[in-house]
Amino acid sequence: MGKCGNNSLLLYNSSDDDLCKSDYSKVTKWISLLEMIGIISLNLAVIILLARRDKQSRMTFFVQHLAVADLCVGLLYVMPECIFDRFLERWEKHSCFIFYGYFTNLVINASTFLILVLTVDRVFVIVRPVSSYTTGKTYRYGLIISAWSVAVLIAIPYAMHITYYYSSKDGIDGYICRHNFGNGIYAVVVGEVFISIVIPVCVITVSYVWMIRVIWQREKATNFMTLNQPRLSKGSANINPQTIRVNQTTVISRAKKKTIKLLLVVVIVYISSTAPLNIAQILSVYDLIKPGSTIYKFLHVLAPVNSLMNPLVFLVFNKQMFSQKRGLGNHTCT
Repeated sequence: MGKCGNNSLLLYNSSDDDLCKSDYSKVTKWISLLEMIGIISLNLAVIILLARRDKQSRMTFFVQHLAVADLCVGLLYVMPECIFDRFLERWEKHSCFIFYGYFTNLVINASTFLILVLTVDRVFVIVRPVSSYTTGKTYRYGLIISAWSVAVLIAIPYAMHITYYYSSKDGIDGYICRHNFGNGIYAVVVGEVFISIVIPVCVITVSYVWMIRVIWQREKATNFMTLNQPRLSKGSANINPQTIRVNQTTVISRAKKKTIKLLLVVVIVYISSTAPLNIAQILSVYDLIKPGSTIYKFLHVLAPVNSLMNPLVFLVFNKQMFSQKRGLGNHTCT
């Protein structure tokens, strides 16, 4: 891409040749490499560990597919960028069109939409527990396919506006790989903010308010049943069916609370890693900051960190599940 090549979605004239040769450029290069290794290795670990389980819950099913999407982020986004943009410092023509032109946006959006799928499924399980247990593979794979299909469609305009050309202006001496939306860049950036931040945050906020409300109401009802149920004498052979229902509700409620906490952490990590770059893009479009600035490039390098944190969060929350034998510990995720 040349020694001062740009790999952002925005167009700008960069004459900051010294920056490309600075120690900062070397730092981002190695950060990108470590990010790539972490994303690929951790997501492979999650996929393999979940695949080895004798029985998979619906939660682990969706987590495994999220790990697949994040693995694709590492293989189809971070790896090509690390190789061509960070180390070789120039994009090869076909890699520019295939990876940077199309797959970069495809896998990033797929990871985002699968987080939303996880959230929607949690709402379904909490609000309609009986109906959720009767759903089969059609429902689950339908959600997964829908997420990937929308990501595929959204990535098409990016593939249609990719350019690869030689430039010797503004300190650039080499081939440049970038998206060229012309005057439509304003609409593209606003659209990215809505797809990456506004819509996910709205969906997640409504979902969590709904789930917390339902759980609170059920716990209130369960406490009322517990206080009013007849006590059994010690050593009694009779079993109160109402006691069994209360105990089962408590166990299920605890398991679902844990999965909600896990998902909440994943969502917080996603927003904290995605929002800064989107905000920087908006500011750069309106000339409030320079797209070629150090902070902008640093945020761009850290943008895929969400795909690194997702498997890490899951492994931390479920470390006891993997310390047990295969087929055990399935109560961890429901």
